[in-house]
Amino acid sequence: MSLSIRPLKTWLLLSLLLNVFLIGGVAGGLYQWLGRPQPPQALAVPQHGLRQAMAQMPEERRRQLRQLLRQARNDSQPQIIAGREARQGVVRELGAEQLNRSALDAELGRSREADIALRARVDEALANFAGSLSLTERQQLVESLYPRDLGEKRGAKRN
Repeated sequence: MSLSIRPLKTWLLLSLLLNVFLIGGVAGGLYQWLGRPQPPQALAVPQHGLRQAMAQMPEERRRQLRQLLRQARNDSQPQIIAGREARQGVVRELGAEQLNRSALDAELGRSREADIALRARVDEALANFAGSLSLTERQQLVESLYPRDLGEKRGAKRN
């Protein structure tokens, strides 16, 4: 059997290039995976509020709270729509050729009323949920929603 050297060299060169490419890809992937700094979450300011509270709850309680909040959102659709329409009205008034201050104030008032009504529904859902919690769970909820260090910083600024 007589094989020509030229096709063999071509296949050898292509194989070598493919192997270098694959080794480079694997090495780059390992570098990215192992050399990655801490996630940005470690650098961020700690969260507080409802999201943080839900993150610290057991799965069953988290599901219950999500259901209550979802129900409150569904029940609040008229307020959500009214608030959206009022904010669009504010944008229209601000973008008008001539500023109509009384119409702007009316739209701002409608937006504020809708936001307050929506907030009241969410607060009511949260209060209903808190009624089903034990004392320990309520204390954990308070810590998540209103961290002490945040309150202490506010108090220090007032003095």
